[in-house]
Amino acid sequence: MTLTKDGRRTKIVWSFESRVLDDARAQQVITEDVDAIRLVLNRATADQMPRFIDQLRALHEKEQAAGTSPKPLPSIMIDLQEGARASVSGLAAPREVAFGESVTLGESGSGATIEIHSRKWDGLFQEKAFVYGGYGNVVLRVKTVNGRNISAEVVQGGTIFPEMDLHVPSTRRPPALAEYKTPELDGLLKKGIDFLVLPSVESTADIAEFRKFIAKTTTGSSTPWLVLRVDTVVVYEKLDELLEVVDGVLISRKDLALSMNPAQIPMVTKEIIQRCNDHAKFVLTASEMLGSMRRNVTPTRAEVSDIANAVIDGTDAVVLSEEVAHGKYASQALQFMRRTITDIEGSKTAEEPNWVKMAPTVSTEMDAVAFAAYRTARRVQAKAIVCITKAGNTALKLASFRAPVPIIAVTFSPDVLRKLSVVRGVDGLVLGVDPRIDDVLPVVNDRLLRDSWLQSGDRIVFISVTLSSLSREASNLFTVQQLA
Repeated sequence: MTLTKDGRRTKIVWSFESRVLDDARAQQVITEDVDAIRLVLNRATADQMPRFIDQLRALHEKEQAAGTSPKPLPSIMIDLQEGARASVSGLAAPREVAFGESVTLGESGSGATIEIHSRKWDGLFQEKAFVYGGYGNVVLRVKTVNGRNISAEVVQGGTIFPEMDLHVPSTRRPPALAEYKTPELDGLLKKGIDFLVLPSVESTADIAEFRKFIAKTTTGSSTPWLVLRVDTVVVYEKLDELLEVVDGVLISRKDLALSMNPAQIPMVTKEIIQRCNDHAKFVLTASEMLGSMRRNVTPTRAEVSDIANAVIDGTDAVVLSEEVAHGKYASQALQFMRRTITDIEGSKTAEEPNWVKMAPTVSTEMDAVAFAAYRTARRVQAKAIVCITKAGNTALKLASFRAPVPIIAVTFSPDVLRKLSVVRGVDGLVLGVDPRIDDVLPVVNDRLLRDSWLQSGDRIVFISVTLSSLSREASNLFTVQQLA
């Protein structure tokens, strides 16, 4: 693989619900410039995911065999999100409801004002609970609950659409990871996925137990990195504790906005990004990014600003809304996303991430070596920081400083390289063999000159936290080098 310096450090994740996965979609993914794809698991259509993954890989191998130099195959992320517990049914056309209006909710065919489909009726509604249509398009307050006959009052009027999701945050219960130990997930793990997005789990013990389940199917670098969905106040408040047992975070801002004041979400997002940086965990910013492009060929100004702010805040990747895949403007949405990122990152007036502490805590040898390498690279105006990373940890630590200097991660595993594809500012090379310690620098030098944008005479900072070219014993070091 040849590295090209295209100027985009923030990564892009393209989202799909499992029901839209088909051969045409696989062909589209192969042709687009994206770093990862996020497949949202729907148990009713889960069997489409393994076939889609196989089709993606087959198409990529076919292009490689034809010598067409295809783009790198995006890494694969499976999202175990629960989804809405209820949705509107039996509605042929959009319906307007007004503030103060009394409405009824009931099962399909009941004749209620709003008929509902749900597999989880028990405990779904309770008196005085707020019911959100979509993510706040319409808001109802429950007055009485009589079995599956619910009376409510409209407290925020708007339009109810056919199949609209309904959310009742106050009756939501923490998910049990044991429910996800299914044959379907076991089959996906055997396909070799790169990331697994967990629902908003509140227990570190549950996550640790789930890792054991995953370890039975996968080994070593093929084990997917665990990504924690942050979408409730409880998970947000316990984040420092939970970050110790996961590899990264996905911020679901639309769900967070249902459990706290929506006005708090921008600052909470900045805080979560910083806390992930403090723990050297990658962070994905999601929720309705360019969602209007499901139906419109151009985004709103607010949506473009949303992406720009996420980049400035220091997120590792922005996540294109899965809604876009249902429309016909997905390619245009990806183009707008790429253009916005490159414009922000390439602006002469752009500042460094506006919420990142410039004096991070240094408490371990890795912290000390990585931060010293980062500061040296800035001072000597190095063209890149090059690190040896066997499991990805050194690259994650360097990326957590949000250095403006590109980071090239040299690893011995294609699995690790795919995982690093969502880490901001990190690109990578795979060495086919693990060279002898004394040969590391010459081998890396030759590969960089052959397969990257770097040229002879360019200055780099080389860092290793596991081995040394200066000693046969493992040691921590960084050194300034000039490629030759």
